[in-house]
Amino acid sequence: MNNSMSCSSDRWCMRADALLGVEGIHVSAVAETTKALVLRVETGEDITGCPECGVVAVGHGRRLVRLLWAKRLWRCLDPDSPRATFTEDHQLAGSRAKLTTRAVAWAADALARFDTSVSALAHELGVSWHTVWDAVRAEASQRTVPRTG
Repeated sequence: MNNSMSCSSDRWCMRADALLGVEGIHVSAVAETTKALVLRVETGEDITGCPECGVVAVGHGRRLVRLLWAKRLWRCLDPDSPRATFTEDHQLAGSRAKLTTRAVAWAADALARFDTSVSALAHELGVSWHTVWDAVRAEASQRTVPRTG
C-alpha cells in the first residue's frame, strides 16, 4: 500500500516539517499514543558560536525538553572561555520555558477572549496550573499597553 504521507529515510521529513510550520525546527520522529500524537523535533543548525567568547562550538549531544525537542548541546573548544557547554535557543520556546511560545499565546488569548480558566487551559495542555499561569502572566504583562493621559 502506498502511503502518500510517508517520508524517505532522510533524517527529517519535509512534509511533517511543513505541517508543524515552525521555521528552523524539523520533525525527527512521530509516535502515536492512546491520548496524542507525539512529535520529536530538533533544530538543524550545524554551526554556532560560544555565547561567551564567540569561538565556533562543536555538537555536544542534545537535551530533551517536555515537547520532546532534541535541543542541541554545544561545547566550546576555547580552553580560556568561561563557558564549556551551552544549549541552543530558538523562538519556538524561550530559555528554560516549559511551554512553546504558540501555546503561551493560545492560552493568553483564551483567557482574554473566552469564559475559561487557567485550570481548564492547564488540563488541555497537559501541564500544571502554575506552569500555565507563570507563562500567561509573563505574556500578559508584555501585552499590556500603558495608559496615556
